[in-house]
Amino acid sequence: MFKEQCISVTDLRTKTKQCLDGTTQEPKYIFMNNRLIAVLMSIRTYEDRFAEPRLVELSEDVVDARMRRKAASARRVKKSNLLNIR
Repeated sequence: MFKEQCISVTDLRTKTKQCLDGTTQEPKYIFMNNRLIAVLMSIRTYEDRFAEPRLVELSEDVVDARMRRKAASARRVKKSNLLNIR
């Protein structure tokens, strides 16, 4: 965490636009009474990190040979080798 990334609640209230600038490149850390209380990040970053993955069923005409090979190799992965994200 760098000094440029640290914002006080007062600054956030009075200089909101300036505080939001740069959140696409790096998160901002919000402090109240010298204690970290929140992190401010772009919606894109949030969705990339925390959004639920969605499963999509593809029709047969969309699936090519490369995708079939990847699916076959994914089926061979042991459950014990997977991370429990939740």
